[in-house]
Amino acid sequence: MRAPGIVILVYGLLVLVGGIVGYTTAESMASLIAGGVFGLGLLASGVGVLRGKDMGFLMAPILTVLLTMFFGYRLVQGGEFMPSGLMTALGLVTVILYFTLRR
Repeated sequence: MRAPGIVILVYGLLVLVGGIVGYTTAESMASLIAGGVFGLGLLASGVGVLRGKDMGFLMAPILTVLLTMFFGYRLVQGGEFMPSGLMTALGLVTVILYFTLRR
């Protein structure tokens, strides 16, 4: 079960870095807080998946789907690919890989 955990860890790292980039480029404190909370949550979930913990297996897809829905909504509302479209696409790929690799 290493592959699903690694996928979640990579996605969590991207979310965390995205929050930092959002803060530095647009001075968005909301991006920093949300990216930090969700990024650290995904990193913790990824570690949980790697260790075979039930909470990791539960929280990883929940956090990923929540972020994907949020950015999908922002994409539909704003119509801009960056960052909403990119994060929606990354979230969808992460969810697909997570469930495909778990089998």
